[in-house]
Amino acid sequence: SWPSVLAMWQSLCLPAVYLCVPCVQKYGLRESPMRTASDEIDRAIIFSQRLENLVGQKNSVTLGSAGNRGGLLLAYWSVAFDLDKGILALLQHKFYAGAFALIRPLIETQLRAHVVIMGSDADVALIASDNYQVNFKTIGSEIDKSFGMNGYTERFLEQSRDVLHSFTHSGLSQLGRRFKGNDLVAHYNDEEIIELVHISTTSVFLVNVLVTKYFKFEDEWKRTNELMVEWGRPH
Repeated sequence: SWPSVLAMWQSLCLPAVYLCVPCVQKYGLRESPMRTASDEIDRAIIFSQRLENLVGQKNSVTLGSAGNRGGLLLAYWSVAFDLDKGILALLQHKFYAGAFALIRPLIETQLRAHVVIMGSDADVALIASDNYQVNFKTIGSEIDKSFGMNGYTERFLEQSRDVLHSFTHSGLSQLGRRFKGNDLVAHYNDEEIIELVHISTTSVFLVNVLVTKYFKFEDEWKRTNELMVEWGRPH
């Protein structure tokens, strides 16, 4: 069930697991479970590809057999993984502004994937005609209620909504990171990069859970959750 998936995910205690070197040094911890942002990017690339392969190997999933909602869901799944790969590739090459700008479209893709399952026929028709608009202030509680997510989506959007918009629309969240002292140098610290990686990875995980559950790929659904547990373990 969705509540059991969420409980499993929250039980990983990700903030306690994902610590970068500056955090370890600042708080006097003995050992870092993760060495650098670069290491975490590499790990996320492998993890996301393993998630994608679970659905990609199901050759029977086609637009023709999926129906309108299923077809839209598959399209959003494909977009989500493309955006995730784009974020990680940009981070690898230190094109930070582009990577941070893409996180809002990825989150919106995740939200829309939920809407095509839970939404009314009118909502789905608006999506199919490219006239649907996501209300970031209300959609979180609607998703949480429909999927039993205990307020997770609403809390995340409440905390991050303005920052997501700012990064995408070249607001102060971007401009304030274009200087290091008096030098015009992109300045995104490891903690911020790692957090971006985790948000992106969590987003494609949730979309993969949606797709595998919707199409009744029970083995792949189970494996998706197992991979998330592996991802969350100290390393």
